[in-house]
Amino acid sequence: MGLRLAVATEDFGQPLRQAIQLAAQNPVQGLRLNARTEVRAEEFGDTALRQLRHYVEEHQLRVAGLMYSTRHSLCDEEKLDQRLDGIRSAMSLVRRLGTSELLIRVGRVPDPAVTESKNTAPAPSNADVDSLLNPFSFASSSPLLKSKERSEAEQFSLLCDVLNELAGHANRHGATLQLIVSSYDVSRLSLLLSKVTAGPVALVFDPATCLMAGQSASRIYRDLYRSVGYFRIRDAQKDIDGGGIETAFGDGAVDWMDVLPVIVESETTSWLCVERTGGDERASDVNRAIRQMKSLLPATGP
Repeated sequence: MGLRLAVATEDFGQPLRQAIQLAAQNPVQGLRLNARTEVRAEEFGDTALRQLRHYVEEHQLRVAGLMYSTRHSLCDEEKLDQRLDGIRSAMSLVRRLGTSELLIRVGRVPDPAVTESKNTAPAPSNADVDSLLNPFSFASSSPLLKSKERSEAEQFSLLCDVLNELAGHANRHGATLQLIVSSYDVSRLSLLLSKVTAGPVALVFDPATCLMAGQSASRIYRDLYRSVGYFRIRDAQKDIDGGGIETAFGDGAVDWMDVLPVIVESETTSWLCVERTGGDERASDVNRAIRQMKSLLPATGP
């Protein structure tokens, strides 16, 4: 079976219907939609979802998953309930659009071996100390009482709890969580996945993320391919500060002649979504990336 290629409608910078029309001009089989900016659960009832699905199918395409991205990670407790409510709402759309993949941003996975908490509060003032020593003091929020954040081990445990809750909810809606992470620590990710037992979860594999983290994309994929459920096809350049920046496909440092054969050899049936999340010419960059992918794939496999 050949690789299934998709594009993200948001990369075309147009209202959804026009974006679908532009995407359909590429030799791809699927469209990834954005559940925060394009297909919001509170705005799309059953009728609207049926019409959208029919419109996609009229263009000889399928919905290749939904993306629900957030600014903060899933182990960041600030406004966590709000983020989880949004993710749960997006789950209700997945099956009705004829797909199963829901991509969510996990961020950095904490290290479960680090059990020490960070002390982030400023040094206590004399007033703080006096108020705590005074048994009749009504002070209730001294920094001394809130001096420590969760340790990484505690954050890891919280992340496991959050993902189990979401995975169970997704399972009831016929959805599979696809986890977007900021780096690929194989042992840490393997442990995380082993702890999530309430429903199916998988990893999103992104060669650009590997490169920006100083990792070999082909080696990481060989280690994790059994857990990969979705691909983001992005290119990147690593910078001198140890980070990196996404580039147009072919303009970065990802060795596609090394990465693509490994993907082909694994005989994956997952979607490969060609993306361009930055730049001034996102749509044309995606179109060019598809053509380049097509020229490379025949040399890497059937």
